Amino acid sequence: MYRADLHIHTAVSDCSLQTEAILAGAKAAGITHLSFTDHDTTADAQKHKAMAREQGIQAIKGIEMSAYDFKRNKKVHILGYKYQTNRQIEAIGKETLRKRNENCLKQIEILQSIGYHISLEEIQRMAGSCIYKQHILDYLVKTGQSEALFGEVYQHIFKNQGPCDFDIEYPAAEDVVQAIKADKGYAILAHPGQQGNYQMIHRLAEAGLDGIEWNHPSHGKSDRNRVEEYCRSYRLFMTGGSDFHGRYENGKTVLGAYPAHDSSEILFLP
Repeated sequence: MYRADLHIHTAVSDCSLQTEAILAGAKAAGITHLSFTDHDTTADAQKHKAMAREQGIQAIKGIEMSAYDFKRNKKVHILGYKYQTNRQIEAIGKETLRKRNENCLKQIEILQSIGYHISLEEIQRMAGSCIYKQHILDYLVKTGQSEALFGEVYQHIFKNQGPCDFDIEYPAAEDVVQAIKADKGYAILAHPGQQGNYQMIHRLAEAGLDGIEWNHPSHGKSDRNRVEEYCRSYRLFMTGGSDFHGRYENGKTVLGAYPAHDSSEILFLP
């Protein structure tokens, strides 16, 4: 028997917790298999795998890549697992991270222009190699300029056509799937219910899609049933995970609360 959480982020991207704390929580939750799926980077994947092994947990190399469905104008997230190389993945991911960091720098400039006091150096220390809006929001909370991470500042400035409500251009989802396959990995459509991506599954399947995320905090019974139908039709397997970000999630998720489907076992084989 296994209990797998195949969708976990670390401080390498946009989680508030370091890997050591996450692994301690995973062990306490009885998780036997997990995957750290940091956004658009494979950094520290081997290190994280070794750290998990020390806790008696099997880690599967993972990544969550940001993408876009240009036919329907929707964001798409593609999970990549068990890749054997990372050249194609990193070529796309590094460009996405570059754009994301520049985007956040522009948002910081705007916040400063409308009266917020922000230390770029401090945010960069919090963020590491790439700044996410969660780092900016966390800084504002820590310096007493916002009451909550996802409170009024988030709703009125970063959302709802506020001054910082703009984003980057992402790679095509089909290209991302093909990159993961080129690196000999498994490509999985993440949380299609959350982002309304069901209509592009046939195109992703043609590009080489291997599976669909079945269990996720945003998926109710109807979404899980729908994923099952698509997976039967296209002969795909199903995964699942908590999409854990610690405090950096607009909503609360718990490690291990959304275990992977039994068909995910294909990822655990040698």
